[in-house]
Amino acid sequence: MARKINHISAEDLLHLLCDDRLRKLRTVADQGLLLHESLDDYELPEGYTKDEVWMILTAIRKQAAFFLPDDPFRNADFWFVTTSALSFDSKMLELRCATHFPLDLSLQTLQGSPYITRFLEQTLARGLEADRITVSEERIHEIFVGAPLENDIDRVISNYFVLSNMAEHLAEREITHGLIETLYYQLIEGVDASHLPCRGEVCKLDERLLPPSAKDCMDAICERASDDFGDESRFGPVLRIINVSWFFWNFDVFPSLNTLVGILLRNIMAIKWGFPVLSWLPVGYYPFGKLNTPQMEAVFNNWSRDYGFGFDFTSYFAVNVQLYLEELDRLELAIGELERLNHRIDELLSSDINHRQKSILASLVREPDAFLRIAPHQRMFRVAYATARSDFLELEQAGFLVREQEGKAFVFRACDDLRERIVRLGEAALSLQASQDASNETF
Repeated sequence: MARKINHISAEDLLHLLCDDRLRKLRTVADQGLLLHESLDDYELPEGYTKDEVWMILTAIRKQAAFFLPDDPFRNADFWFVTTSALSFDSKMLELRCATHFPLDLSLQTLQGSPYITRFLEQTLARGLEADRITVSEERIHEIFVGAPLENDIDRVISNYFVLSNMAEHLAEREITHGLIETLYYQLIEGVDASHLPCRGEVCKLDERLLPPSAKDCMDAICERASDDFGDESRFGPVLRIINVSWFFWNFDVFPSLNTLVGILLRNIMAIKWGFPVLSWLPVGYYPFGKLNTPQMEAVFNNWSRDYGFGFDFTSYFAVNVQLYLEELDRLELAIGELERLNHRIDELLSSDINHRQKSILASLVREPDAFLRIAPHQRMFRVAYATARSDFLELEQAGFLVREQEGKAFVFRACDDLRERIVRLGEAALSLQASQDASNETF
């Protein structure tokens, strides 16, 4: 039975703080992830139980804590500690995702490639899964490239891609209740929302944390997303984005599709604050898919339970930043492989074509028999229809593509000679695909 600590002398307190076992635990908590369950793996200071050591560690850590904004729907402290690991990882994420930095510059050139748009499709797939909607990545890809819509879920997917393409424009607006509601209502435009599933309870909350209303959530979201939120560097843009996503993930801001609305708002915030690469990264949600692990459950239990000192979000922020960094590594690998593939296309064709046209040919490397349409190409590169159409017509005039009629619209396919040459790049394409799949398997 744990003994109650009422008073400890200064000498005994100093002895405890200098205890090598406690110092080791404090170092682990600062450099990695230390959960309540983790204490079972370490030697504890003599004479103290696991719960007592956890209370002491938490009390010490809270001395350096940053308190999340006080929301009217709760009466407990929400806080986190900017550990050395969290500070470093957050800064690395910001630097690598920043406007005009290498990854952003590469994406501006390669964003229309199917090897890159796959990240957008995976993001949507995970969001749908979290919203209790099962759709294959193959079907998502078909809709992305212009397949006819067959049902309400297809319409949601199509609406999502339209909204994603509007993210830069929406990032010019202030983040308000109206903007957030616009995302939801445009997402369900043309959809019978009564047919969409409700998520139900996401995870069990501490009884002292009452679920906030939709208005409470949006008030808190708008406060954290405000441009004049404050200059507290320890609660920087990446952590604010993660905290905003937390509301959409855990509570019903809207009757359905909360995760997708949260992803769209995340993308807008990332672009608004100068971290556009972040909007390309798939995000993971507990308890779905490969993230349904004991460690993830423990992470969520730690922030959702008050052990006596308020709700500690440190592990929640740390895990989400690490997940983003893993996805960023995957994106960087895909970009590097694609740049090498584009170089081989240049060598193979010996023709002066622009980067958008290279993305068209790169898509044929992946699917030599594919029929290509102008609209998805226009959407991904955010150019005028005439510009997108010109990209295809110039490739047709150069003898690379053949134009065919599909209803009232044109579609394009590789000419026979190009197809033969493109197939020779199949090994490179398979290598790129395999590297993406392998890194995805490690997620």
